[in-house]
Amino acid sequence: MTKRFYHRWLPSPDSVKNSKILKIFGDSALNPVLWYVNKKSISRAMLIGTFWGILPIPFHSVLIMLCVILFDANLPISLMLAWIMNPFTIIPILYFAFWIGTKIYNVHMINNEMILGILHQVVRWIKNLGHGYVDLSLAKILLTGLIIEAAIFAILAYFITRLVWQYHVYQKWQKR
Repeated sequence: MTKRFYHRWLPSPDSVKNSKILKIFGDSALNPVLWYVNKKSISRAMLIGTFWGILPIPFHSVLIMLCVILFDANLPISLMLAWIMNPFTIIPILYFAFWIGTKIYNVHMINNEMILGILHQVVRWIKNLGHGYVDLSLAKILLTGLIIEAAIFAILAYFITRLVWQYHVYQKWQKR
């Protein structure tokens, strides 16, 4: 069931052959290994897509492509996960990352208005492509929190995917 589910939703290699992003990487992006649907490739794709999807950086698709090619993960799952995750969850991701960063650096959060002001400053900085004033101590707190948050959720996505896949395989064996 799991393998059929992924095959049904994934685009074929032929349908994305003309993508501008894939042309950068040439024939290595069309390697059949990057399109396999198995427990190993899908769980790696979940790890890569979640990690880079949480980090609000421009051109994260290029970094995903490099990781997918390097680690033989499923390409479409990694890209789709990051594209879906990033725009819809940016505010909770930044809020949680700032909270993690304040716990690591032992900085006391005054109230939610302070955090929302900082998030507004960060969003404005990202919108202006890095131009503008950003307090470096706050940026250090946020960046540390983002990296830790991305690593935690990516590892969780990896292991949950492997567990769910194994559970479905076990269910199939039980039905036989």
